[in-house]
Amino acid sequence: MSSHRLHDNLQSAYRTGHSTETALLKVHHDITEALDRKCTAALVLLDLSAAYDVIDHTILQTRLEHSFGVTKSALSWIKPYLSDRSQCVAIGMTTSEGKCLTFLVPQGSWTT
Repeated sequence: MSSHRLHDNLQSAYRTGHSTETALLKVHHDITEALDRKCTAALVLLDLSAAYDVIDHTILQTRLEHSFGVTKSALSWIKPYLSDRSQCVAIGMTTSEGKCLTFLVPQGSWTT
């Protein structure tokens, strides 16, 4: 990602020398600067921790391709991860019947 400069200039996650602290400092700086110029400033916070629990896989794939330009080998790597997935629950020696996942992004080693 870094060698091909695929990160947004303001992205803090997964980058050396960038952190939550640097992201917060940037937001604070931008708000303070706007207020100093007598501009209105607003901060909207959005918790995306469960965002993938409700996303439709087909819509996600379409958006990745058409809105973000993810194509060819990258898209062919992502599509199988989101397609024809099922999940079951195992407790002791008992395993539930598999259920097709159309929304959740699978996590963990027991998802197939």
